Order: sequence, then structure tokens, then C-alpha cells
Amino acid sequence: MKIRSDFEEVSGLIGRLISIGEEFRGKDNWWSHLKHKEDWGQLVWSIKDHRVKSKIERVYSDGRDMELFLSEELESINFDITKYPTLTAVVERFDGTWIDEIEALEQTLNEANEANEAKDQNGQSCWAFDQMVITFKEQIALAKVVRQTINLLKSTNLYKLENGIPVEKEISTLHISNVSNSNISVQSENVSQQVHVNDALFDDIIKAIKSSEIDNKEPLVTAAEEMREGAKSGSILTAYQKFMGLAADHLTVLGPFLPALAALL
Repeated sequence: MKIRSDFEEVSGLIGRLISIGEEFRGKDNWWSHLKHKEDWGQLVWSIKDHRVKSKIERVYSDGRDMELFLSEELESINFDITKYPTLTAVVERFDGTWIDEIEALEQTLNEANEANEAKDQNGQSCWAFDQMVITFKEQIALAKVVRQTINLLKSTNLYKLENGIPVEKEISTLHISNVSNSNISVQSENVSQQVHVNDALFDDIIKAIKSSEIDNKEPLVTAAEEMREGAKSGSILTAYQKFMGLAADHLTVLGPFLPALAALL
């Protein structure tokens, strides 16, 4: 995925947002299918208690609205210059939107589950509702990642420059262990120098990939290992971008790891 040139400095984070938008877009037909092609109409529309019915139906209405809004807004970051002329415009666009309503969305889900248990449908469960709940939870998880990513964008130099916030000069640091005395040696013998990398993060990513239902796991595992090596050498960006390109279709599995990976950039 080629990110617009004026966002190149934050391409990893912007690429993540666009990939999440594509993930939301992929759920659009699924929402429609569940409402119109399964047992939703038969078992939900016939509920006589309007309070129970409205709480159950809200899973569909809020879930579909969230999907439509976030897919459109996130995907258009890369090409809609009128809407997003600056990084600041990207950040501000999502203020007060679904990503700031996580707690309310979780409450909606809880109330819908309670209403579903209380409904009287001769003990029949609604498969479409159960699938909507799963999709709703996935979207909440993605919305959390969007919120985290927007917050990370606020800490970038590009955002600070746009808003007149002082930018600290970046200083690369290298953590070295097992060095004799207190000096860093160059071209010396009997000295071992190591860059510390959080191996547990990459181990967890690989474990999540291998235990998932992803069909083609090997490219993702290889990309994760390349990120590990890149982190050790202090040049993770290329490997990170490759990994994100492969991970775009599997954010439900890999989304929880993205904030930690972004912190390594």
C-alpha cells in the first residue's frame, strides 16, 4: 500500500488506519446478509415486547452504522485531500465519533444479550443475532485500535509541527549489556554487546498466528521474525510495513499487538 507522500513520516500508523478501514468494509455485506438472509426476521421482528426488541435491534443498527462510518472515513484518509488536508484534520475527524463511545457500545452489547435471554421465542436461539454479537465485538476491538492509533499520531513530530508544539530532537539510543567496566568498546576483544529487544512480543505474535484460523500462516510468521531482527538492528520500519501489508486481512487476530509494534518505530 502506497501512502500519500505528505504522510510518509507517519506511514506506518496511517497504513494501519487504512487497513482497519478495509477490514470494516469487509463486514458490510455480512451485516446485510445476517439481517435479510438468515433467521433475524423470523425470530426478532416477531418479538412483541418493544423494549426487548429495540435492545436486540440496536446491535444491528449501531454495528452497521459504526461499520459504514469507520470504513468510509478511514479508507478515504489516503486520497480525500479535501477532507484530510493535514494530519491534524485526520486526528480531529474522529473526535466524538464511535471510537470515543467504546464504553457505550459495550453497554449496548450487554443490554442486547440480556434482552435476548429474556425474550420468549419458545426457547429458539437466533443464529443471526449470535453472529451479530461476534461481529460487534470484533468492531469494538478494532475501534479501540483506531483510538490508540489516533493518540499515537498526536505524539508524532508531524502533528506537533502542524500545531505549533515544540518538537524535541530525536536521539537514537542503544542499550548495551555485558560491557566491561562502564565504557562502550569499539573494535575491542572479549566484549559482548547486545541490543535489547522484547522477544516476548514477537513470540506472542507468532503464537497468535499459529493458533489462529489464518490459512496461509507462514508469510506472517516470516514477517514477524524479520521484524524481530529489524528491531535488534534498529531498523524495523521496512519489516513493519511488510508485516502490516500481510496483516491487513487479519486484524482481528493481530490488532491487539499493533500498539506495541508501533511503539518500536
